[in-house]
Amino acid sequence: MTTATESSEIKNIITRALEQNPENREIIKAFAPIIMKQRQLAESSFPEKLDCSLIDKEKLKAGVPVIRQIELFLPEDSLKEIALSMADAVKEGMPQLTENINKISNLIQEGKINPFNYFQTSKNNGNKVSDSYCETQISKTKCIEICKSNNPAISGGYNTPPFGAELGSSPDSNRNCPGVHTRDSKDLKVSPSNATFLMSLVNRVALEKRAREITAAVGSFDWEKGYCPICGEFPSIALIEEEGGKRFLHCSSCGQDWRFTRISCPYCEKETPKDMEYFYIENKTQEAAFVCDKCKKYLVTLYRAGKVFARDMDVSAISLIHMDMIMQDKGYKPMTICPWNILT
Repeated sequence: MTTATESSEIKNIITRALEQNPENREIIKAFAPIIMKQRQLAESSFPEKLDCSLIDKEKLKAGVPVIRQIELFLPEDSLKEIALSMADAVKEGMPQLTENINKISNLIQEGKINPFNYFQTSKNNGNKVSDSYCETQISKTKCIEICKSNNPAISGGYNTPPFGAELGSSPDSNRNCPGVHTRDSKDLKVSPSNATFLMSLVNRVALEKRAREITAAVGSFDWEKGYCPICGEFPSIALIEEEGGKRFLHCSSCGQDWRFTRISCPYCEKETPKDMEYFYIENKTQEAAFVCDKCKKYLVTLYRAGKVFARDMDVSAISLIHMDMIMQDKGYKPMTICPWNILT
């Protein structure tokens, strides 16, 4: 569990984000209890450990993420408890969802919905990434509908894309994914959008636990790709350090950070520096967006960010949705789908 100091720190980070970004206050407030609960739950490890000896550093060096090498979800994982805890956080931040989330929580407690089944790898699939994991990427698009209908900061201004459009940008996120969980949700008379949204939040906690475990067990390794070395997802936000100018990418699916060259696009790996630009907001030089004119993707970026204050990269990403609005208005698309960044 998190210590009182750690809980206080994330509260301070959120409070500072609210003060510095009043225009995004409602969406920050909606996600605040969710992020706080995710950080709390991710601090404790799963009792059943992964066999990290199966992770091949040579494959990592070649660009094969851990999720393509070993199973990251085990039957012994406490996914039921995580789901119920995250359900409480959703109800706190998005009270309009309370009725449906209560129905889902009751079904989980009764054993009619098993969170592990959502993430279970298909045994007939030779690829290590499960169809269920792919569906988690789809749920990112679906949960935009939830945010639209339950948050004043979003409703009226966001236009949800058709289901299945721009499903996600990890190497395996565009495979055909059966809608088994959506069908089961309908049979149980609960909203499939709410169910997949909740499972996506559980996914983050479980993957962050595993990411911490893996990095501690494996130690340092070579990774030169723009997608996450743990779960294979593309970054939601980047940070360029004030000292030295190093660029670090952040994955909102598992919380992993990794260093990546500044002269290449993380998405398409275009290496010509002249084709890459950064857009800034006047009087807010630390808020930027990297854009690539080859793949037409952008990445919100904290530019030359100092270390005076503690930072949570997901809170920072949510706080910069105005950059998402600007870049999408210019015709660019985000490198990965998050609940807060599909605006047009």
